[in-house]
Amino acid sequence: MRRLSVVAAFLLLASLLKAQSAGDPNPPQTARQALIEMFFGSAANHLEKHLPDATRKTLHRMGSASGQDALAEFSMFSMRAKAMGPGFQTFDTGPTLLTAEDPRSGDGQRVEITVERDDLVGDEDQIELALHMTRNGKDDTTLPFVPRFTFIMKMESEVWRLNEISVTVRVPLADPDFLNRIEDQERTQNEQTVQWSLRTIQSAETSYHATNGSFACSLSALKRAGKGNDDGENVAGYVITDDLARGKRGGYIFAISGCDGSGYKLVAEPAAPDSGLRAFCSDESGAVRASADGKATTCLSNGEKVEGLTRLAVGQPATNVQVSPAGASSAGPQIAAQRIRVSAGVSQGLCTSKVPPVYPEDAKTARVQGQVVMRAIISKTGDVSSLQLVSGHPLLAQAAMDAVKQWKYKPYMLNGNPVEVDTRVIVNFALAGR
Repeated sequence: MRRLSVVAAFLLLASLLKAQSAGDPNPPQTARQALIEMFFGSAANHLEKHLPDATRKTLHRMGSASGQDALAEFSMFSMRAKAMGPGFQTFDTGPTLLTAEDPRSGDGQRVEITVERDDLVGDEDQIELALHMTRNGKDDTTLPFVPRFTFIMKMESEVWRLNEISVTVRVPLADPDFLNRIEDQERTQNEQTVQWSLRTIQSAETSYHATNGSFACSLSALKRAGKGNDDGENVAGYVITDDLARGKRGGYIFAISGCDGSGYKLVAEPAAPDSGLRAFCSDESGAVRASADGKATTCLSNGEKVEGLTRLAVGQPATNVQVSPAGASSAGPQIAAQRIRVSAGVSQGLCTSKVPPVYPEDAKTARVQGQVVMRAIISKTGDVSSLQLVSGHPLLAQAAMDAVKQWKYKPYMLNGNPVEVDTRVIVNFALAGR
């Protein structure tokens, strides 16, 4: 009897090992895998597949009423994330669900989503995720809180479907390190905005000098001289806003002094003396200097040179300009704009060759149509050097981008020199007979 028991146990173990080695060709999908597929899958219905039937019907009705499928809006995040290429990864197991790093950011910006809890009970799985952001290896405090997301997945018709999302935030108000990071980030943001404003005024002064043969001696004069469109942007690519023309912006006071038409002094001093912010100054040479004591007089007499233009503040225009020193040419100060923003209508008029997009068969079958909007960087030679998706249905987006990458433009000329252009490109898809 003992021998029979040993043989039976051996046979059972052998059968289990054989089954394990053969593997299940179609193992059941976990709730975590379903969540990843839902947001980052490549199939046409990767999002719909994991929504409850009632939710899908409601979203389709919403899309029909507004003229655009509401589900397409939810797919835009995954399109942008996957566009990062090798810098984007998802993980079916382990403590990390997702990592994303955009090499184009230039500051080591990295996003990581970790799994804090994964509780499976019967046909319901609660997955709690935490968002972590770093920049150059340090915590990024762009968000003044620590967000967490809980996704409740339920099995429906043998498919994991997302039934509920809850979001909680933690704000460590008593944490000195957190408060210091917030303060440093706010100080850096303010100083970046000021530096950009100085560059904007320098650009305006250079264009003013080229037109009038002398520099403007007040910010309001620069504002009046700009011939702008409805957005206040002039043909040289700079914007003198109303608050900047009044000399106040971002907690700083701006002023032009020591101006006699052939030269000027430009200063930006913190409005609050005890703010801990630096003062900035410049002149017709284009060099920007700063003083740690926050006083404009110190900056003008003994300020330290600020090398280059730091990362732009959120919401600032894409124009990036450098001002050459006065006397560099017999014609006086000149501006060498590296990139200028133009409207979609202007860039459309520069387009010399358009490759029509191929209407995807999946989109035709699904009766999907509409606009795809992209942000494009057009090089000095008229080629599309960079393309980024802004909005549009996922079934149409890739076809539009593949076509626009092949478009050709006439170089945009500024002061007789070709410059890069930052613009928007719109591609329309329409089904025949509609």
